[in-house]
Amino acid sequence: MREDTLPIQFVELSQRVHFIKRRTQNEYSASCPECGGVPHQDGSFPDRFRLWVVSKHGIPLGWCRNCGYTWTPTKERKPTREEIETWRKEQEQFHKQEMEKHARALELLQNEKLWEQFYANNCQMSEQAFKSWGISEKWIEYLQLGFIPDYYVSSETGAYYSPTATIPTWFVGGIVQNIKMRVLNPRNDNDRYRNYYKTGEQNLFVPLYDLPLTGAGVIVEGEKKAIVLEQELDDINTRVIGVQSKKPDPRLFESLLDLDPVYIWLDPDAFYRTDKSNETAVEYVTRLVGKERARIVQSPVKVDDGINMYELDPRKYLKNARKA
Repeated sequence: MREDTLPIQFVELSQRVHFIKRRTQNEYSASCPECGGVPHQDGSFPDRFRLWVVSKHGIPLGWCRNCGYTWTPTKERKPTREEIETWRKEQEQFHKQEMEKHARALELLQNEKLWEQFYANNCQMSEQAFKSWGISEKWIEYLQLGFIPDYYVSSETGAYYSPTATIPTWFVGGIVQNIKMRVLNPRNDNDRYRNYYKTGEQNLFVPLYDLPLTGAGVIVEGEKKAIVLEQELDDINTRVIGVQSKKPDPRLFESLLDLDPVYIWLDPDAFYRTDKSNETAVEYVTRLVGKERARIVQSPVKVDDGINMYELDPRKYLKNARKA
């Protein structure tokens, strides 16, 4: 079992705990820095020490259910064992409800198969859009890229209708997790991309969805880039994965454990700090992938623009990627 990396909030504990496993987006488990912990008889990681990124008290919290050791990054009053146990039960119930809600939304999406209707709507306008993105007819058909002639765009500057391209967000096993909308006539940049189903979940996009995720992996930003790069590489041993933000949900990386190495090819601005955190987007993704597997690819332009406009050879960039 691969050991995960603790978030930066627990940097003081990073050398004192082992067998780290992420349980949810907010919770981790590990060996206890006080009473230790060894793998269970079935080989699974010890999980006596629980760590919450944001606890009920608004700060990171670590607690051992074996010896009662409690850690916080401040010297404020530490919660009692009873308070922590109540918080843990609340978190388990909340996580269960969220998983059930997501499962219901996914079942509805799979049953409706709206992406098939949108694919049937394709016309000269959508075909020209896909062509301008560098996507071939073969991949349009395989991915069931589609079109909505009059999609209702709810915008901060006022609602309007626009022709919109659709991209089913495929995952391994032929599962469509959502449908990404690309508004073709946006009134502002923030209107360009949105999900058809408001699940509140981020998804990985795997263009070559009918093969397992093994071999090498390449992480890029967005569905368009993933399609163009997968199409250009044409290599079943190098799998392209599209993420929907520069700092994706850590839970998503559990699906990538069988990929090695993992090339991180984000947009040029991902190498700069654009918020108040101490990590760039590249550093964030590298931490979640694990430095031993991560390879950093840096190009002067976005990967799809490089391929379509500047004859960029992605194989050369992957070959020259540097270790994290």
